[in-house]
Formats: sequence, structure tokens, C-alpha cells
Amino acid sequence: MNKALLILPAIFSLSLTLISGFSLAQTTPYFQQTVNHVINVQLNDVDDELDADIVTTYLNNSPDELDFIWMHVWPNAYSSSKTALAKQQFRGGDLFLFYAIAKDMGGIDGLDFKIDGSKANWEFHPQHPDIVKVYLNKPLASGESIEISTPFSVRIPSGKISRLGHIGESYQITQWYPKPAVYDRDGWHEMPYLDQGEFYSEYGTFDVFITLPDNYTVGATGDLLSGGSNDNDAEIYRLEKLNNETRLYFKRLDEGGAKENPEGEFPESSNKLKTLHYHQENVHDFAWFADKRFKVLKDSIKLPHSGREVTTWVMFTPNEEDLWRDASKYIGNATYYYSLWNGDYPYNQVTAIDGTISAGGGMEYPNVTVIGESRSAFSLDVVIAHEVGHNWFYGILGSNERTNAWMDEGLNSLNETRYLLQSYEDRGPDLGLISSRLSDKWMKRLDIEDFEYRWVDELAYILPARFGTDQALQCHSDAFSPANYGAIVYKKTAAIFAFLHHYLGTERFDLAMQKYFEDWKFKHPSPSDLQKSMENSCGEDLSWFFGGWINTTHKNDWKIVSSKAINGGTEVIVKNSGELTSPVEIVVFNNETKIGRKWVSPSEPGSKQIVFFDIDQATLVVLDPNRYDLDYDRKNNNSKTKGILKKVEPLKISLLTRLEDGTKTQLFYSPAMAWNAHNGLMLGATFHNTTIPLRDFEWMFTPLLSNKSSFGNSNLQLAGVSRITYHTGPFSFALKMKRFSSPERIDYTIEVDIPQSPNSRISFNAGVKLNKITNSNWSSKVKFEYAFLNGFADSDFYSSAPKRTSLSLKFDALKSRGNIIGLSQNMGVELRQFNFDVPTTNLPIWQNETYSYDFLQATTYYSLNKEIGNSGHNINLQLLGKANLSNSYSHQSNIATAGYGADFDPMADNFIFDRNSVDGLMSNQVSLEYGALPLRHYAKNWMTSARLGIDLSDNFELFGGVLFYDTNIDETASDAVAGLTYSLGPIKITMPLISSSMMSEINLGQSYAPQDYFLFTLDLRSINPWELVRRDL
Repeated sequence: MNKALLILPAIFSLSLTLISGFSLAQTTPYFQQTVNHVINVQLNDVDDELDADIVTTYLNNSPDELDFIWMHVWPNAYSSSKTALAKQQFRGGDLFLFYAIAKDMGGIDGLDFKIDGSKANWEFHPQHPDIVKVYLNKPLASGESIEISTPFSVRIPSGKISRLGHIGESYQITQWYPKPAVYDRDGWHEMPYLDQGEFYSEYGTFDVFITLPDNYTVGATGDLLSGGSNDNDAEIYRLEKLNNETRLYFKRLDEGGAKENPEGEFPESSNKLKTLHYHQENVHDFAWFADKRFKVLKDSIKLPHSGREVTTWVMFTPNEEDLWRDASKYIGNATYYYSLWNGDYPYNQVTAIDGTISAGGGMEYPNVTVIGESRSAFSLDVVIAHEVGHNWFYGILGSNERTNAWMDEGLNSLNETRYLLQSYEDRGPDLGLISSRLSDKWMKRLDIEDFEYRWVDELAYILPARFGTDQALQCHSDAFSPANYGAIVYKKTAAIFAFLHHYLGTERFDLAMQKYFEDWKFKHPSPSDLQKSMENSCGEDLSWFFGGWINTTHKNDWKIVSSKAINGGTEVIVKNSGELTSPVEIVVFNNETKIGRKWVSPSEPGSKQIVFFDIDQATLVVLDPNRYDLDYDRKNNNSKTKGILKKVEPLKISLLTRLEDGTKTQLFYSPAMAWNAHNGLMLGATFHNTTIPLRDFEWMFTPLLSNKSSFGNSNLQLAGVSRITYHTGPFSFALKMKRFSSPERIDYTIEVDIPQSPNSRISFNAGVKLNKITNSNWSSKVKFEYAFLNGFADSDFYSSAPKRTSLSLKFDALKSRGNIIGLSQNMGVELRQFNFDVPTTNLPIWQNETYSYDFLQATTYYSLNKEIGNSGHNINLQLLGKANLSNSYSHQSNIATAGYGADFDPMADNFIFDRNSVDGLMSNQVSLEYGALPLRHYAKNWMTSARLGIDLSDNFELFGGVLFYDTNIDETASDAVAGLTYSLGPIKITMPLISSSMMSEINLGQSYAPQDYFLFTLDLRSINPWELVRRDL
């Protein structure tokens, strides 16, 4: 999504335009257009098409004169692999529309727009085929209206793509008709159809006449009006009959009867057609769903404020009928509680449909929601509540879902969590999320017996925040990464508004939300409108909340500076050490009993506040004990009032890891075992502080002990690895250490028992992620490393204690997706300076001397991975080049063409089973990094190679490649190879079947023995949980 920089004059001109436009928008009074529709549509379930015509009455309530109207024709989003929908799905890894055949695609045809009966000119949007511009025959003045009419037909796409579609003869007819874009104070809001990022449409009245075979059951927006010349009366009777039959069916099932149509087969369509008329006012969309297999349950719910009764309908297929038999309760409860907290549901009916959709677990439309497969009663209740809730947040309160996604998805998720806490409080604090799967014993063992379901919203936000990949709530919906759309738009919004609810109290918060509802129902509110309504209701300035909390990724973090008993009470000093202006709740305890609570009013970052409790029994002070305020670091939120080390939490030692608990100092351990030829079998343990979610500051220490015999003596050896890391935003820092033994090998021809000596490596790493656009196809990073090695790492340099250092700077870029389907690319460059200081004092066969040298090596690499068609098999091209830019020891060849391995690993970068080994199994260990070929040569100054591989299966790959390099006598040499690789977890075995080297040896009389050339790699990073999670260092 990176855009080219504009030249300065263009920037200046654009800035003036935006400033003037913004000023006009702020001074223009609020208005909204009125758009009424009359649609006649017929379903053709043989060809999966709709034939329709529409008359739209457009009333211009703006102060402006309009010359054209943008229209959305969103079925065209399904027409090719080049639409905005297809491109967005591709970015998210969904390639169905890219590979879809004609019968799976959709579109809208037959458009012939007329204005008040006269033919109108129109054209498609230059970039988006699902938007058209209709030119008016004469300007539409303020206060005047026109009729826009057109016939149209819709090719219904596969339901596997997005929201509009069909699976067999089950139809989900959504976003299916031409509709005007919104025109408001900010101008036109024409937009292509997308999965991630929903809608923004004008309110009005719909009269829709649907004609289809008589045995279809329809759930739709609006009311079936009785009377008239259509088939509504017969359909109302039919629905009542289906309701009675469904209840009798479940009664028979309870008595041991057999299930009907367990395979979910579609009955034949009736030859008789029916026409149903649906009418609804004050809605901005119309959707309908049709299936011949639907069972129907009808019920009602009395609204909490007005006492008016609303009819509830649930329509479902045999697929999950055991779950749907209780769906009337779920839809009724959701309608009641959303009405209670926000304002009464204003329509006469609400419907939930069991349907197959690709856009998540459910999708909402006015009066009607469609639900995908749920698999459990709890999940079905969750999705029904969430989708029914959208009748308020964006159905009745019609915010712009593209630019302010948090105003519908987030506020709705807040109410969803509240609804579940209300409905399932008897299941315990976690609502059975974990406790239904684990016994009380295991809950206690894992320290999650007090886990609350509400914390899921906070944890979902903290995870990307700790990685530095979170985004501000106030982003365009298409700018969010898929992960952040859920974690930030849904969950963070729910969590921060729950904090606001906790701060204001339930009564004030509910009154504020009801004020917002009354002020803005059937309108288009903005974030400032929500803020103004809430402030007017609660009488408090909420700019601290609607500022940084919404518009930035700044973190909230309060800490206790001190707490002490004084003057017969308790004094607490707290500091806002975060980046957000915010209030904080302070609670004092006597042991485990809460005895006092006060709020610090919203305070700016860096400020300190002194709070006095007229309570002398306090033993403990805790900030935000119930975890509402999204505190980024809770380890500074607790303090005793007496004693030493008052702010040090009690130590808790646990196996493996746990959820982060700010009330304890958490230490984790796990058994560890390793082996190499020099230490032998090593046993020990890993100690660390890594929690879920990850912390900014982490450490890990793995001491290992072995008892290796040398010269007939048993020798206890200490080995191990450790690391200390710190992460903040895109920056990462690490100090890593490892110590293993290596042989003091002097000459391969001396066959003696070789003594072992420690090989210690210490490195400092610093890295930064460069991407500013979280959902970009590109990810890139720069990494710096300084490494120091003391000990033997290979056979080329002899000493009892060789000391070596290296400095490296590396840039790496990965493009996981692009315009070419199934193509990913990785490229990078590394500069590395090696320095060696090698004393030979302790070698008795030589005179005492010291020599040193250094060399600067550059590495460039590029890899391309492309899926072959839609086969699931990939072709992989890897290019590698290395060169010594300087080398003070010029006659020494030091570029290993197969990468570092058992014979040559000068800085002990890799975990090697047997360093210095020259024969046997372990001598075949190499890294083959960056696509290096399995050709073990040494280049003096440069090398370059190309490797092409084709997947034969998940484990096997066929490869071939060519290598060029210079020799120690400055001659250019080459080699070529072809063979197979077999991958199993972290181990990859490479078997060259033929190579130029092998052919040369055969020509010299040796037998064909490819087994002598096999190599293997060991990638422990691929199974190291810390490396899997933290890939930046």
C-alpha cells in the first residue's frame, strides 16, 4: 500500500484542497439524504440468477446542487480476480476468487439507468467495476427529488467467496441491488465492496417484491404485509404452520423419533411461484435468504423500556438443528439486553438464519442475520448475540464502517461481552471457556482458576501491542492487518469502553449510550458525535478518552511510587508512567479483604498524584485490581504498606509458562537435555520469565551438565545457553550467550584422545522492523550483531584459547504476497567483518608466536517461491552470492560454498554435533543457508550459485543447481549438482544424486556412491518456541 511521493506543488495544492474541504465540512450543518426503493425481483434457481428492476426515489436534503450520483453495483465485486474484493482476499491468503471458474463468479448485468423516465448517461468507475457514476439529466437542487430506475440481473456467485452467494439451492442475497453511495458533509462516499470493512448507506423505505418457487422459505429485512394481491397472507399462514411442525418435530425427537433429512438434501423446487412483499422503514439495506429445507421457530420478546412485543424468527437447516432448537431464546435475550442498555429495538421482527457464508461466523443486515456453522450452543449464542447487536451498531446507528470500523464492530463487541457475562454468570468467571475443558485441579495447577472471560478482550489487544504491531483504532478498515481487525477493532474497542464503563459506573454509562442512541438513531454519527452525546449525558469532559485512546497506539501504564501508613491512615503516591491521559482506580486491602477504593481523575503522562485513605488497617495497595484499564505493565501496580521490599511481588515458580500475573514474580522452568560429541549427554533445566502474552523484557538461562571422559578421566563439564532480550515497538535488543566444549585438535593425522576445552560465544544483537504499514505485503528488518568467541570452533586456527570477533549488519525483506498469485519473495544483503587474534603459545611443537588477521565478507541472497497452479506444490528459485571485500590473510580460502558446518564455522554461529569432524556421519552437518548448494568447496574471494527446487510432496523436493567460485590459486572453478531433499521437522537431509565432482571421480575410476555425498542440516530455531514467536532477532 506504499504510494509514490508527490511533487511539492501537488502536495501544496492537495493540502489547500483538504484544508478548505475540512473547513466547509465543519461549518455545514448535518444533513442526510433520503433514499426509498421499490424492487421487483425473481429468483431463477436453475441458473442461479436474479431478474429484477428497481425504482429509487432520491431526495436531496443537502444544501448542494448535484450533477451526478455515485451508485454501488456490488455484485460486480465477484466478477474477476482484479476487483478490490479479490485483491483484499489475496492479501489475506484467500485465493478462491483468483482461481474461481466462470460458474463460481458473479456480477450484475442489464443496467439501463433512467432519471424520471428519461435515459441517463452513466459510466463505470475507472478503478472499480462495482461502482458506477450516473449523470443527471439536469442538476438536482436542494430539497428536490428524482426517480432513478433500471432493470438489472444478478449472476449469483459461489457462497464460498463472500457474503452474496449460494451453496446449492441455499441463497444468501445481500448487497445485490444498485444503491446510491452516501453523500454527506464530507462529500461522496463511493467505495468498492470488501470483506474486511463493511458498509455505509443511506436510510429510507424499502418495498421489495420477491418471486420464487412456492416451497422456498424466506427470511428477510422488513415485515410481510398482510392483505393485497400478493401471496403474503398464504405465506404468513405457512410460516405459522412451519413453526408448529418444527415444535412437534423436536417433541418427536425427544421421544426417540428419527431425524428428517439428516443429509440436508434439497427437495425439488415447486413449479408454482409465489410473490412476497416485504416493507420496512428507516433502514439502509435490504437482504433476504431462501432455502427449501428451513425449519422455523417463532417467538416474541417484550422490550424493557416500552413493553412493546417484537416477533423473533429462527430458520435453520438440518445441519445443526440440535443447536438451533434453543436459538429463539438466544435471539430474544440478545434483543432484550441490547434494548435495555442502548435503547429499544424499533422494528417489529428480528430473524436469525442458519446459512453457509464465508465472511466469518455471521453477518448482519437490518432485521435479519445469517449465521455460519457454530459447533456448540455457546458459540451459536455468541454469534447470534453479536449479529443481532449489529441492528444497533450499524443498523440503527449508521456510522461509516469503512472509516470508523470501531464504532460498529467495537461497540457491538462491548455489548456482546456484557451480554455473555450476564447470560452465563452461573458458569463461573471464565463462562466455561477454560473450566469446561479442564478440571478444577488442572485450573489451579495452571494458575487460571480466577481467569475471567472479560480478560479475553484485553489479552487480544496486549498480544500485538507487545509485538509492536498494534494499530490505532481510528484507521480505515482496509488499513488494518487481518489479525488487527479482530484484535484492535473488535477486542481493543470492547476493552477500552469496558474501562470507560467501569470508570463512569453502570448507571452513567448506560444513560450516556442511550443518549447517543436517541440523538443519532437512523442517522450517520461520527466519533465526535458519539463523544458529544456521552459528554452531554454524563456531564464530564471525555476528550482524554476520545483523543489518545482512540487515535493513537499509546500505552496506558500507572505505577505505585510509594505507599505507607501515616497519620492514622494510608498515603499512596501514584504516577502516570504511560503515554495516555487517563484515570486510575486505587484499591486498598486488609490482607485479602477490600476496605477502600478511590479514583484518580484523568491525569496527564508523567504526573504524580497523592491519595490519602482515612483507613489505618490497609496492608496492600493495588491499582486496577479487576483489570479494566489495559495497563501495559502490571508489575508496578502492587505495593505493601509496611516492611521492606514492599513493591516486590511474592515469588511463584511454575513449570513451562503461565498467563502473566502482575501480582507475582513469576519464574518458570522446564527440563532440558542435549548432546554433542564433545560434551556427550547433557542434562539440565531451562529457567525463564516468558509469559503469555510476551513481555518486553525477557530472559532465559539453560545450564547443562555432562560427565565426558577424556584421557580416561571423568570430567564434569558445564555448558548451556542463555539470553536477555528487550523489545519496544519495532526495536529489539538481545544479549545471547552459549557455552559448549570443542576439541583442542592440532592435526588430523595424530590419532590420540583429544582433550576438550570450553567454547564460549557472546553476542549482542539489535534489530528494527522497518514496515510502517502493518498490512503491507512487504516485511523488512535491519539487524546488527557483535559476536565474541573464545574457544575452538574449527580446525583452521590452532590455539588453546583463540579469540575471535565479528561485526555484521544485515537487511532482510520478505514479500509474502503480490500481484502474481502464489508468489513470495525473500531477499537481503549482509556485511560481516571477522577479526582473529590467534596466539600459538601453548603449542609445544611450534615456537611461540601470535598471528592475527581479518576479512570483510558480503553476502547477497534472493529466493522466489511460486505455487504451481493450484496444485499445492511449489517451485523455488534461490540465488546466492558471497565475496570477500578485504582479506588480510589472502592465501586462506574462507568462503564455504555449502555454508558453515562441522568443518568450518569460524564464529560458532550454529549448533554443531561434532566440530572439526572430518569423516563419519557428523562430519556431514552443514547449514546450506540462503539456498547454498550441497557442494563442499572453499572459495578464496567469491562464489555465486543458483538453485532450483520443485516440491514432490510435503517432505520431498527435487533440486538442481550450479556453482561458480574462485580457488586458492585464483582460478575460476565450477560445479553442478542435482538430487533430492527430505525434510522432517528441524532436520533436512540432502542427497546429491549426480554432480560434476562426482562425475570427475567416476572418470578417475571410483564407483558411483551418492551416499558418500549426503549432507544434513539441523534448524533448531524451527522448534524453539522463543524463536518461533520472536522472529526479529
